[in-house]
Amino acid sequence: MNRTLRIIAFASSLISISGFLGYVYYADVSAIEGSEIAISDAGFSEIGLTYCKLRMEVEINNTSPRKITDLSMKFDIYLTDNYVGNGYFPGISVPGHSSRTREMTVTIYYAELTGAVLDMLKEGRVTITLKGEVDGKVLYNFVDFSRTFNTSYSIV
Repeated sequence: MNRTLRIIAFASSLISISGFLGYVYYADVSAIEGSEIAISDAGFSEIGLTYCKLRMEVEINNTSPRKITDLSMKFDIYLTDNYVGNGYFPGISVPGHSSRTREMTVTIYYAELTGAVLDMLKEGRVTITLKGEVDGKVLYNFVDFSRTFNTSYSIV
């Protein structure tokens, strides 16, 4: 009988620990999946004869109550559907129900963007698009989780 109680206690402990770890994994993944990434502001900080500098603020919004830790973002940058470069933000932590903003400046050379410049002149506006991937740590930083994102912002 003593052996049966030990087996029951061990099985109960195993089920409780598995359930807890399953909940933690689910909560962490849900926080990363539910995060919203957007360009909150953008504009040209310098316009030269052969280049321009594009300044952007990228906002990561955590809509869940769970803190997101060690989030990284890598993305490609497009101007009016023309590739202009890429970016990377490492090690971002976002507390629950809050947001973080990261700023970056991209130098764009006109010679590489003939199509984008023509599209900008024709449409009278610039659409900036970020396409990339968000990577985060879940389950007490033991497991990596990633998802893709796509966000746009127009400058008139």
